[in-house]
Amino acid sequence: MTQALKRTRTIKPIHVLAFLAFAYAGLGFFNQHFFHWTRSFWLSGYSEKIVIVVFGVWRVTQEKNPYTRRRIAVLTFLIATLWLLLPYALGITFFNHHTVGSLWFFAYLVIIFCFGRRADCAWNCPCVGIRDTAGDPFRDRTIKKDWLWRLRHVKWVFLASILLYLVLVIVAPYEIFTLKYARGFMGINMGLYFASLLVIPWTGNRNYCRFLCPWGALYGLIGRLGFFKIVVDKDKCTECGRCERQCDMGVPIRALLREHGEINVPDCVGCARCVVECPQGALTVVDVKDAIKNGVSAIRGRAAGAG
Repeated sequence: MTQALKRTRTIKPIHVLAFLAFAYAGLGFFNQHFFHWTRSFWLSGYSEKIVIVVFGVWRVTQEKNPYTRRRIAVLTFLIATLWLLLPYALGITFFNHHTVGSLWFFAYLVIIFCFGRRADCAWNCPCVGIRDTAGDPFRDRTIKKDWLWRLRHVKWVFLASILLYLVLVIVAPYEIFTLKYARGFMGINMGLYFASLLVIPWTGNRNYCRFLCPWGALYGLIGRLGFFKIVVDKDKCTECGRCERQCDMGVPIRALLREHGEINVPDCVGCARCVVECPQGALTVVDVKDAIKNGVSAIRGRAAGAG
């Protein structure tokens, strides 16, 4: 038995606590929306956010990489403020960009186009938040197989469902069928979401993101059309495979870099683990800031040439 496999099968107290946290998050959601055992803040849709904040603080103290530590800190802060404190204390739910058809939903698509899926799936999403905080102890359980990479296409079915709902919201927002579809869609989707939390110990922390998330699929598609990508300096790359081992989404990074010289697929969540863990510094994140910078440089170059 290899050393890696021994680590994978070792159960530590943090694994037990994380699994209990997943169960607590699920109970809170189903209590509020289905069971109605209590109206307590502590056992509601906010349970998930409480887990993220508690484990987020722990993760920040444990993370060694400066970039990832900063990302987790920002993620935890945004969940605590935009998804927990503002909604509970002031009733402000405007910043929930998962509300299909809302003004902020469309504004966020523009943000995704500029900065990539990472604007949601790495920095400001409760679905990711609980996986990158409480789910972190299970990162080494991530299953990476060729057939699983092909299985990623399942999420396009869920994307089709959310796009149908978006059409219904625009065309007939107050129709009974639209409301019933919304309840049915959200019931199925959230049921799968919380069920996926309970199998994280056997599949890795990003299971829902990889195969089922309709918002992730939409943001990945928009990001694919936008400015975000990760490029490689092939002169520096030694194909050591460390980038691929760090990827929780099971992206075949080496094959993509070898063939295209960049990572620009809807499945990349933009966490940049591959970038910051590359021992050669061969990978670089590119987004709208680089496009603006290149545009300004080109204009200056033409102006200098004309002068």
